[in-house]
Amino acid sequence: MYIESYDPQGKASYLSGYFEVKQTRLKFDGIMMDEYGGPNVLATLSDETLAALRNLGLDHDAIDELITALQLKIMQGEIHVQLREDQPKPPPDEKH
Repeated sequence: MYIESYDPQGKASYLSGYFEVKQTRLKFDGIMMDEYGGPNVLATLSDETLAALRNLGLDHDAIDELITALQLKIMQGEIHVQLREDQPKPPPDEKH
C-alpha cells in the first residue's frame, strides 16, 4: 500500500494512495482523525475501484475485509509513503 498525498487539517488529515490486488493497482482515499482514545482511520473506495474489485472476484464481505485491512495498515504504519509533488522544484542556482 502506498500513500501518495497527505493533507493535515487540524485534527483531521486527508490522504490518498493506492494498493494492489491480484496485480491490479487500485486507488483509495482516507481520513485520519486524532480523537480522544487514539487515532481513527476511515478508508473509502470509489465506485470505479469497487467495480474493479468485483471484476476481480471479490464479494461484498471480501471488500469489507479489504477496507478493514487497509485501515489497520495505515494505523499500524505498514505503508509506503510516496508523496507526489504538485510542481517540480527548480534546480538550485549554481554560482561559481
